[in-house]
Amino acid sequence: MQKSGIYILLVENKRLLCHALVWGIPFAMSCVLGWRLVQEGTVFGRGGSAAAYVGSLLLFLLETTVLFVPAAVFAAVVMCGGVRKRGEGLQGIARGKERGLSSAVSGKAQEARQRPVWQAWLFYSLLIFLCWLPVFLAYYPSVFAYDAEGQLYQVLAADYSTHHPLLHTLFLGAFFRLGIARGSVSAGMAVHSVVQMALMACAFGWAVSFLYQRRVSGRVRAALLLFFAVFPANSVLALSTTKDVLFAALVLVYTLWLYRVACSQGPGSGRNTAHGQSEKVGGKEMAACVFWAVLMLLFRNNAVYAFVVSAPVVYLGLGGRTQGEESGGRNAARSGLARKRYLYMTLLTLVLYGICAFSLKAITHAQNGSPREMLSVPLQQMARTRVKAEEKIEPSMRQELEKYIPSEWVFAAYNPHLADPVKNRAVIHDDPAGLIRTWIRLGLAHPAIYIDAFFDNSLGLWYLWDTSHAEIYGIGTESGFGYLSTDNRVMPAGFEVEEHSLLPELRAFMEKIVSDNAYRKIPLLRLLFAPALYGWLLYLYIVTAFYRKKYREALPVVFLAAYGLTLLLSPTVLVRYIYPMMVTIPVILPCLMLDEK
Repeated sequence: MQKSGIYILLVENKRLLCHALVWGIPFAMSCVLGWRLVQEGTVFGRGGSAAAYVGSLLLFLLETTVLFVPAAVFAAVVMCGGVRKRGEGLQGIARGKERGLSSAVSGKAQEARQRPVWQAWLFYSLLIFLCWLPVFLAYYPSVFAYDAEGQLYQVLAADYSTHHPLLHTLFLGAFFRLGIARGSVSAGMAVHSVVQMALMACAFGWAVSFLYQRRVSGRVRAALLLFFAVFPANSVLALSTTKDVLFAALVLVYTLWLYRVACSQGPGSGRNTAHGQSEKVGGKEMAACVFWAVLMLLFRNNAVYAFVVSAPVVYLGLGGRTQGEESGGRNAARSGLARKRYLYMTLLTLVLYGICAFSLKAITHAQNGSPREMLSVPLQQMARTRVKAEEKIEPSMRQELEKYIPSEWVFAAYNPHLADPVKNRAVIHDDPAGLIRTWIRLGLAHPAIYIDAFFDNSLGLWYLWDTSHAEIYGIGTESGFGYLSTDNRVMPAGFEVEEHSLLPELRAFMEKIVSDNAYRKIPLLRLLFAPALYGWLLYLYIVTAFYRKKYREALPVVFLAAYGLTLLLSPTVLVRYIYPMMVTIPVILPCLMLDEK
């Protein structure tokens, strides 16, 4: 009986095995820790005595060992580009080289038949936009939810704050004012929905045409097109007033432009293009990358931190060799030029962002946002300690805690998956330094509770079977809360945004999915809705790039990874936070798989 090619590769290719375990072991650990946290309330298991904790540790190791085997096999399949029968593994690559001449000839014939990229972009964008139109009519005039109420109150009062990105507040406010001028705020928000739909459809259409230009399989492009056009998160969020929608599109476009800049420096690096020739990075590509980067930073406050963290990593990574390159003077000169270009791009991006941010703040006379957002996790840890171990806290420490999170409300307010109730009521302005000192002292006394608090608050980001992220604010069609928020926020009299569904049956169907969370009843498809899936796919992309020695192809997603790490410190886990990963990873993953024969 023939054994599968993946088994042969795992046995014979120790390097593949090591990289598969690098992904499989952390994934298996997340499954075990997540299950424990949900079922037992702690990642440490039910203990009490030293023997119980030892037994819990041994059980954890056993469960992780059982789970990491299939996880590693899955990772190895992805790294090898699919399952092969015996003789189709490493030997298949040699046969692929023998077919190189005929492939080149057929490639030229295909190039002659291929339409211009702009036509593909237009076709994909129009198709996505048309697929969203029924959803727009169902939710007419818009999904007026999330932070729209607070942002538009700033517009009405001309009292701006940097708590939300100023550029998005002004963008949203422009359509709100248009509606006021036309005598119908709802009409203004309908225009906002159409404009945002068009922008998102153009971004997604350009992403699919990006794969078309690189001759990615038509089936892969069709699947991606179906994902963009039909997946409920995309169609509903395209109408939503949250800042994360346009930010996600900007992250997608910036990542693909950075891919062109970072992965087109060496010989043969452009072999995935429609013409089979190496792409040359010029001023146009660099200017486009800077432009989209500046817009991206202006649409999300925490994106700046991720950009600053990722920039040195990308700079250092550009000095490495790509697969197929040989060391030497030419390669060193090419790497040095790539680094210099990226350094100029980064500095120019930060300078332009600083000028734009300062100008927007000066023009609107905006006040600085509250630092509470950065204290979400520490406040959650302190609150959980009071709730779980109030009697074990020393009296002097309890007295200190009363100054920041009083017992009169903390026990009722604490939610393990949402920091807002504690964060919004905690007293931090009088003595922030004292708060930090108290947080450190309390953590040294109760480290296990602090660890549980951190994992519970970020559960949806790393546990694939988490359901808390879809129940943060409640669940149900009546409330409009669930996987996505579709509730209509209340505005002052005379400025209301009135719902008027033109396709009520379609809206009821969509609400069952995004508010009643009916997607959970679909066995495999439900995983597409899980925020953690896209984080693990991002990690798999990076590990696969290292396995294939395509180090530069890992550089475009460094910002995305850094942004994901900032989400670990967020007050909760919402789909809109992870949305940039949801729309970017499915596009860039096929680029990495393209050259594997």
